[in-house]
Amino acid sequence: MTRNTQLNDRRTVLKTLGGAGIVSLAGCLGGGSDDDNGNGNGNGDPDDQDRSEQLPSATIALNDDPTRDDWNLYGGVTPYWTNILEPLVWVSTDMELEPWLATDWEQVEDTVWEFSLREGVTFHNGEEMTADDVVFSFEGILEEWAWAPGWIHVESGDIVALDDYTVEFTTTDPFPTFPGTIAHNMVAIQHPDRDHESGTVIGTGPFQVDEIEKQQEVRTTAFEDYWNDEPVLEELTFRVIEDPNTRTLALENREIDLALAPPRTRVSSIEDDDSLYLERQNRPGAGYVGINLYKSPTDDADLRRALNHAVSQETIVETILEGVGEPARGPISPVIYWSAHDDIDGYEKDDDRASDLVSDSSYDGQELSILVANDMVDGREMAQVVQGAIDGIGVNSEIQALERAAYSEAVRNGEAHLILKESGSNSGDADYIIYEGFHSEGDVNQRLYGEDGTGLHNLGGEVDELIEQGFQTGDEEEKASAYKEAQQHIADQAVTIPLYYSEYIAAAHANIDGAELGAIPQFSRWTNLEHWE
Repeated sequence: MTRNTQLNDRRTVLKTLGGAGIVSLAGCLGGGSDDDNGNGNGNGDPDDQDRSEQLPSATIALNDDPTRDDWNLYGGVTPYWTNILEPLVWVSTDMELEPWLATDWEQVEDTVWEFSLREGVTFHNGEEMTADDVVFSFEGILEEWAWAPGWIHVESGDIVALDDYTVEFTTTDPFPTFPGTIAHNMVAIQHPDRDHESGTVIGTGPFQVDEIEKQQEVRTTAFEDYWNDEPVLEELTFRVIEDPNTRTLALENREIDLALAPPRTRVSSIEDDDSLYLERQNRPGAGYVGINLYKSPTDDADLRRALNHAVSQETIVETILEGVGEPARGPISPVIYWSAHDDIDGYEKDDDRASDLVSDSSYDGQELSILVANDMVDGREMAQVVQGAIDGIGVNSEIQALERAAYSEAVRNGEAHLILKESGSNSGDADYIIYEGFHSEGDVNQRLYGEDGTGLHNLGGEVDELIEQGFQTGDEEEKASAYKEAQQHIADQAVTIPLYYSEYIAAAHANIDGAELGAIPQFSRWTNLEHWE
């Protein structure tokens, strides 16, 4: 993002000058125009603010409760967003894997991986992190979560410390995406002296826990012996404000300094407020309509193409999403490096072309069912837009909104013609998105494929082979090539109606700099956060 580039340059200057006592820094860096921050909020641009003095602390309002239950949840990493605990592998804003507590890793056999640990990493209790701590952390996850072995393809006893800084993992089967799968905050490394009952949290992150006040906030201080770039701020408080409107109101009242995920309905007012600005980050998520390939009349490719030409992605993004998101050309977000977004022409809104395709198809006026889960944010409204669009080309439909469990059953039973979906990744492994959605043995297709040899969104044959080829290789170019070819087949056969690519937003006061939102929001970083008087 252009704004982030500007911030990085400014941050370098700030650290060089030592932060406090810098006078008229905005003038040194050059004032921005009203458009510099991309939100039309000229006075909210940090370059225009008085940078007379840095403050030592800031308060971030989260859209989830970091004090809920104990910190055992998700392997001890809850809350994701606090940077207190860290995994072996990080995920960049480009969804690239980055060495973190592990400096590198190697697949030494089909099922054996060796991870080299970063030396000199210190826990918050002053002890050095070693391979034994990694074994302890992973064994804890496998013990605490019955589904964990199936997720990371590792069973208890198959994690071994070869020496102080080398850990060997043996997977249950060849698993090329193992490093990406554990690039997830759920598998953070903890010191064995952690204590869930007392709330003692011992990680390696840039911030350490001072106090946890249930349902209120988590107060942290910068960890002086942090192995990576030390935090700019001395203290950071994560406040619990789960209601998005209340969170934004607290920001406007200056009770907090930064609010994650403000409601989209407030975006315009935030952008119009001279004291605030909005940060945006594309996510590896997408919304689309999955079309049932094996149910008449949507088994007709001409009808599916007609439906695609009827829907305007721009309308959905601008009206329902209020500009938060991007119009989609495929079901895989371009944040994921093997996405075919740039290579797919897509189906432009063209009602005349759509009507001609309806006429060419076998469609005889049958009512199509549009299925949506009633807990999908804005799902019913999107279904209504889709319904209105296809009604405009002479295709009848009805909307069915079901509870999540009933929705999942109806999907897997193939009861609907059109199914509103969202897909995404919370780790560096995004391969499962294409497998679960479009391979014949993927999650949503498996039941009908096994029972009847059909499925839902699976073309089978060559597409299955391409997905398997991509899934089984660790070579990024080979993976991207195979997956992109599969996505081209999916687009040619109009298996989906792409709707939008997801975007994550945060709102902050103009005197806050350096928020680094991750493509996966839980991988956001706060070490460069600055707070000016």
